[in-house]
Amino acid sequence: MYRCALFDIDNTLLLKKPTIAEKVFELAVQQKPHLQMDDVEKAYAASELWQGKQIQKENETGVRMDDEEYLQNVAAVYSRSLELDGETCAKLSSLFGQDYKKEYQLMPGTRELLPLLKGKGVKLGIVSNNHSGVRQVLADMGIADFFECIVISEEVGLYKPDPQILQLACEKLGVPCAGSVYVGDHPFDVLCAHSAGMEAVWLPANRFMEIPDFISAPEYTISSLAEAEKILL
Repeated sequence: MYRCALFDIDNTLLLKKPTIAEKVFELAVQQKPHLQMDDVEKAYAASELWQGKQIQKENETGVRMDDEEYLQNVAAVYSRSLELDGETCAKLSSLFGQDYKKEYQLMPGTRELLPLLKGKGVKLGIVSNNHSGVRQVLADMGIADFFECIVISEEVGLYKPDPQILQLACEKLGVPCAGSVYVGDHPFDVLCAHSAGMEAVWLPANRFMEIPDFISAPEYTISSLAEAEKILL
């Protein structure tokens, strides 16, 4: 049994509805009526990989891309993948920037897994590249109190895959990284965990997500949080 389990938020504990891919499909299908949702899910996987590489580059150089340019680049990934025109690409960039209206849902299995881990004495924490407002979402969804430590990138100035953000969480919990595990949906979550000396449980956001060659394979790959129980305990 692990002494400590740290979790990502989006696509791990919580789901945004509509999802980013669903919103992209809604917009892109206006230009390409025969577009398939699978095409958008593939583009989503490509955009997430670009974002992981970009944040890693920013961590290494200390130079952050401004928000507008960042969102334009994300939109460009979708545009190239889906062969969208310039007008649709611009609309995508605007969509990402305006924080589209969304609701959160608990990832299936969250409500069952967290009290089980807590009851077995596993220290629980959250580490997320996110904004401070997500704390209220966690409280509203009724899961914030399960976690002894919540580390948000915006608040601490550290961004995955920088291993220091996981190391900080373990320090706050009073446990070593060795013997701890990180559960996340992104390939760079796996990289972050391994760089911090932790094991990784990977819950890919969709079936098109892949671990790049430069990232070592996670110790476990799961398709639902229900599968995590027998791994974490």
